[in-house]
Amino acid sequence: MKRTLRLPLFLLLVLSTAFAQQPAANDSPATRADIEKLFATMHIREQMRNLMSVMAKQSKQTAHESLKKKAPGISQKELDRMDAMSDQVLKDFDVEGMIDDMIPIYQKHLNKADVAVMSAYYETPTGQKLLREQPQMTAEAMQAVQPRMEKMMTKIMDEAEKMAGESAGESKPANVDKN
Repeated sequence: MKRTLRLPLFLLLVLSTAFAQQPAANDSPATRADIEKLFATMHIREQMRNLMSVMAKQSKQTAHESLKKKAPGISQKELDRMDAMSDQVLKDFDVEGMIDDMIPIYQKHLNKADVAVMSAYYETPTGQKLLREQPQMTAEAMQAVQPRMEKMMTKIMDEAEKMAGESAGESKPANVDKN
């Protein structure tokens, strides 16, 4: 009887030790496919495009206001030319390349369990609502902080002009009186 109990106990001990040494499947690193699925669930591509569009619009507005203060004579044609350059940069924005760059970072910081939990959340109605509302929340937040950003940009431009003026003053040869 003792012998019959020893064999199952021994097998149980061996199997439990073997399973204890195996990492849990959810603790394994997230694969590229896991991250791509998460990004698809989160609509990352659309989010990035929308965010870049909102940021570009806000940046143009801030730049226009700042330039008009610094150079009141700037023409609409010059502003339009600057906007066209900004639009081209946005058009050439490589979302796919950025996503390719981001995937290894997500893989480094998230395991399969993390990605599964995040995917499950973003698949819920609340998660989808957050994803839908986030661009508008971001736009409104950027609008709310715009006056602060304008002050900061004005201060930075004033400091840059001051430094440039000081630097130009230092590089001028001193008038030496030879008498």
